[in-house]
Amino acid sequence: MSNVFNFNRLCALIRRQWIAVGKIYMMSIVIIAGIFIAFYGFSIFNNYGDISTHSEMGRYVLNFRQPLFYFLGLFFITIISSSYFSDLGQKTKAIFELMIPASRLEKFLSAVFYTAIVSLSAYFLLFFLVDLAFVSYLRSIGSSITTIQMEPRGPVVVDNWMYFFKMEKSEFLPYFYFLPFILNALFLLGSIAYQNYQYIKTAITMIIYIAVWIITFIYVMKLTTDNTIGIDNNNYFDEKVHSLQLVLAIGIFLTLTFWGLAFLKLKEKEV
Repeated sequence: MSNVFNFNRLCALIRRQWIAVGKIYMMSIVIIAGIFIAFYGFSIFNNYGDISTHSEMGRYVLNFRQPLFYFLGLFFITIISSSYFSDLGQKTKAIFELMIPASRLEKFLSAVFYTAIVSLSAYFLLFFLVDLAFVSYLRSIGSSITTIQMEPRGPVVVDNWMYFFKMEKSEFLPYFYFLPFILNALFLLGSIAYQNYQYIKTAITMIIYIAVWIITFIYVMKLTTDNTIGIDNNNYFDEKVHSLQLVLAIGIFLTLTFWGLAFLKLKEKEV
C-alpha cells in the first residue's frame, strides 16, 4: 500500500471509521442531550410558578446556559479526543488498528475530522435545538418582555428569554475560539503517547502545562508592557486587545504544534 496521501482512500477510511465509532458517538450525543434537557427541565420546573405569572421573576431562569455551553463543550471535546486512539494502548486492538489499509496521514486526518469537526458540529447543533425547544416553550406560557426603569434613560424593554444563538456575545470571545482545537490536539496526542489511563495522564499533563504557560505569559507580558502604559485611560482597551491577540497567536501556534506532535507519534507507533 502506498503511503502517499490519497483523497479517495481518506473518504473510504472516514466511512469505515463511522462503522467503528458511530455507536459510541451516538451514545455520547444522547448523554449530552440528557444533560442539556436535565438542566433546562430542572430550572423551568423550579421556577414554573414565577414564569407563568410574573415574567420579571423568571428573568434568571436561563442564566445557566452560557457556563453550561462552554464548560460542557470543552469537557466533551476532551473525552472524544482522548478516546479515539485509545485502542493503540492495547496490543491486540493496536494490531488491527495499525493494519487498516490507509496511510498514517489519512488516519490522523480522519481522527481530526471526527474528534474536532464532527464533534463540535454535533454539539453546537444539539445545544441550539434543545435551547430552541425549551425557549419556545417558555415564550408560549409567559411573557418574555420586561420593562425596566433606568435613570436617566427611562424605561428599557428587556427580552428575558432570548434564544441562545441570538444572545449578545462578549467582544473578546473570538480570541478564545482556539480553545476546543488546542484541547483536541492535546488529548489526541495523549491518546497516542500513553499506553493506558490516557485521559487522566493527559489531564495531569495539561494542568502542569497550563500552570507553566500562565507563569510564562505573565512574565512575557510584564516584559513587553512594562513602562509602556501612559496616563491616558483610553490606552487600557488597546493594551487588553494586544494581550488577547498574543493569547490567540500562542494558542494557534500550540494547537498546530500539538497536532504535529500527535501525527509524528502516530507515525512512530508500533505494537
